[in-house]
Amino acid sequence: MKESIVIKNFGPIKEIELEDIRPFTIFIGESGSGKSTVIKTVALFRWIFKMICIRTYLKESGISKSPFTFSFATYLKTNGLDSFVKDDTHIEYRFGDCTIEYKNKKLSVPQNTSMAYVSLEKNCFVSDKRNLIADMLSNNTVKSAAGFFLRETFEDYNLATKEVRELNFDYLGVKLKVDKTSVGDKHYIVGTGEDDYKINLEDASSGTQTVTPLSLIVEYFSRHYNLVKSFNNAILNYLSNNDKLSDFKAVTDVGRITNRRVNIHIEEPELSLYPESQRSLINFIVNRCFTEKPSDYDITVMMATHSPYIINHINLLVMAAQKEVKEEGANIKLEDVNVYEITEGYLNDLKQKDAFVIDTRPLSDPISNIYERYEELKKQ
Repeated sequence: MKESIVIKNFGPIKEIELEDIRPFTIFIGESGSGKSTVIKTVALFRWIFKMICIRTYLKESGISKSPFTFSFATYLKTNGLDSFVKDDTHIEYRFGDCTIEYKNKKLSVPQNTSMAYVSLEKNCFVSDKRNLIADMLSNNTVKSAAGFFLRETFEDYNLATKEVRELNFDYLGVKLKVDKTSVGDKHYIVGTGEDDYKINLEDASSGTQTVTPLSLIVEYFSRHYNLVKSFNNAILNYLSNNDKLSDFKAVTDVGRITNRRVNIHIEEPELSLYPESQRSLINFIVNRCFTEKPSDYDITVMMATHSPYIINHINLLVMAAQKEVKEEGANIKLEDVNVYEITEGYLNDLKQKDAFVIDTRPLSDPISNIYERYEELKKQ
């Protein structure tokens, strides 16, 4: 089903339109250009769509009174986006036959969507402040001061550790190990190379601290997550909390709903990583989410990056798919990828469909300029 969004006059965004959001969508641009704004806005509207799907399912099952009300002002404040709203802000999100629109400072939300478009949805957000998670695990002061998106990352990380107790980061020569102790779980980084060591996660390098929650969340939601069970739990929690169990008559088994998605939104995957490690991390994400994706639900990945290595590496993974080979177990079809540059509030599509590549010049040109200037100075 087609998914799209239009965002106008919202924070640094003047006007952008994503006509057909692809499974792997990447934004590049200068700091403050609006990359994270777009990702957070998409994540917010995907969450509202998820609530509409739950409401539709409940109505079809005999719960006539709407279980949810939508306060967009509250959502914006919670997400730290309230200062971005202008008098002429306009956001329109579409998925299937469902349209959610914010215009003239009012949110228009359909009461329901059709059952044919109901989707089991899970939205994850991996914050660029995820290196703080190591301290949050042992420091309640840090935890209480965390913003909404970091708390979301923290909650998903904790959920993931219930299933994934060990995870190797081969390209860093270490692995995460979560041990159960008398005072709760302890999170360690263990050396897997010649140097055999075991340290607390909060004592690990900054690169390891940023990779750990990102990789664990991707691992869990691509290989261990039960989307049907999660949706059922959400339904049962609402019904039990509102004494509606006797009114509920399921007309459709949740397991028969074929539209299923896990949406992962990532800020700056490259944080504190050496270029070669950045490429290995992208190979891991692409392998789990696309090359060897789950059989019973789709995964989308939307990320913001400043890294020229990541954007250039995407072309390598696209070529690998065309040649039917893999790079560290990863490849991806060009039709599943879109890369956009955000500049001065507008969107520039970098996918050159006729050439079957992503135009990497916006990030590669500065490097070339450095070499050109170096040669000029050398000749003086």
